[in-house]
Amino acid sequence: MTVQPFAPLGRIVDSRHRKCSYSPHDSPDTDCPNEATWHIMWNTDREVGLACDPHMEIARQYVFLDSHRIGPDCDMPGTLWDLDNQRCVYPDEPAVETAAAEEPATA
Repeated sequence: MTVQPFAPLGRIVDSRHRKCSYSPHDSPDTDCPNEATWHIMWNTDREVGLACDPHMEIARQYVFLDSHRIGPDCDMPGTLWDLDNQRCVYPDEPAVETAAAEEPATA
């Protein structure tokens, strides 16, 4: 048996209400009804998902780029993933401006 290290992402699930996006049979009938507590970046294509605590344990069996606890900016339009601080931020937040100012200028 070949082990697949990458999670089967399935269809895009509406996460506007911050529900867990776990769906074992990739069907609305099997979607997890729980509130999400984790934000997951699955790959470098910036495919993301949301998970409740029990389903985050399942997600940890797979390879993913990063994860963090759900915060106020998670899964909102225009939000950026801050890999260094493991959270989501808006581009106009001071932390993002400071990071941009610290980048070396190119001539």
